[in-house]
Amino acid sequence: MSDRDVVRALLISVGGTAEPVAYSIDQHRPEAVIFFASRDSRREIEGKVRPLARHRWHDQEVVTTESHEDLTLCLTALERELPRCLANLGLRFEDLTVDYTGGTKTMSAALVLGTVHRPVRYSYVGGKVRTKDGLGVVLDGAEAVVLRPNPWDVLASDLRRRIARQFNRGHFAEAAETAGEAASRVGECWQPFYGALARLCQAYHHWQALDVSRAPPLFHRAFQELDVFAKGSGDPALLGFVGAVRRDAERLQSVVEAQSAASQKGRAISVDALRALVVDLVANAELTARRLRRADDGVARLYSALEKLAKAELLGLGIDNSAARAEQVPETLRGEYETRYRDPASGLLKFGLMASYGLLQSLGQPVGQRFAERRKDLEAVLNVRNMSLLVHGWQPVREDVYEKTLAITLDFLGLTAEELPALPVFPEA
Repeated sequence: MSDRDVVRALLISVGGTAEPVAYSIDQHRPEAVIFFASRDSRREIEGKVRPLARHRWHDQEVVTTESHEDLTLCLTALERELPRCLANLGLRFEDLTVDYTGGTKTMSAALVLGTVHRPVRYSYVGGKVRTKDGLGVVLDGAEAVVLRPNPWDVLASDLRRRIARQFNRGHFAEAAETAGEAASRVGECWQPFYGALARLCQAYHHWQALDVSRAPPLFHRAFQELDVFAKGSGDPALLGFVGAVRRDAERLQSVVEAQSAASQKGRAISVDALRALVVDLVANAELTARRLRRADDGVARLYSALEKLAKAELLGLGIDNSAARAEQVPETLRGEYETRYRDPASGLLKFGLMASYGLLQSLGQPVGQRFAERRKDLEAVLNVRNMSLLVHGWQPVREDVYEKTLAITLDFLGLTAEELPALPVFPEA
């Protein structure tokens, strides 16, 4: 017998018939019993159940309902008293087997409703021989225990649909919490699936929050576990989702490596790697602005993407806009750049977004030409951004400002919105 088969505590309802209660106790042989009784049926515990039962349990508790016909009062009694009873016994809900055979139909319903969200098992005393031509009660001596896992393996489908809605809307932290809740309720077979979903949602949450270094280990473990379930199920939608997650995990790894290289002074980073980081920032901005409805944060991400795109384009020409030499700037701009951007300590030039694109324009680069065409548009949205609530002003960024900034960013990248990496769609069923 496995540890899970050992019944440490039996929660059982007591009604007018003691025989099924005693039979269940003898079959399960629990270490402790928690009786669920009405005020009238409490006396049955010592008066009839104990004399009939051959098994002697070590400890017991009693939950008493004020009315055996009132579902609300029955549920209230269980909600209030059951945690206390388990604490007194030094046990957890995981140790509990629930038998809903005895008591009134209302009490049986309350036992199931009051524990279905807990990691318990269920037991019912049935039998093949009944009175009234098989429609009545089980005859004494013909009882049989029917033991079943918690039906949350089926009921969790509602939580799975909630996870899908939360994930597909970009609410990854909430989706992780819901998946964790499902993992704590379902049986052992489905716990790895929902546990993997929780880790995956946490990984996407870190990614969306730009805390990318914490995401890869969660991605790796979640993908391995979900891949097993997807292949076992043969569900095309789930297989497609897991395939998209694998591609995201590979893309994330390149983003992490690029960000790590870019953040270390003196470490070489390829222009392609830096451009991939820019594209990821734009995709992140789309998720933030559209699904999470945070235009301010979306514009902030786009501004960062525009800065890094200019840096990448200049690095491709051997120019570092944080440490450029004066001779790298065309003569038409050199005097202005030396006057405005020379660092007194190093003598090198340090300049930001607008000056970077101005230099790219002067050098005849395609992105510089696009900058020349859209300079007024870019200055307008950057002015709104600079005067926004999250920067220097008092007004939040409107969605139309985000749309204009996105259009400029995509134009500079030479991409369409459809070419950006898209969030995988988690299937609801």
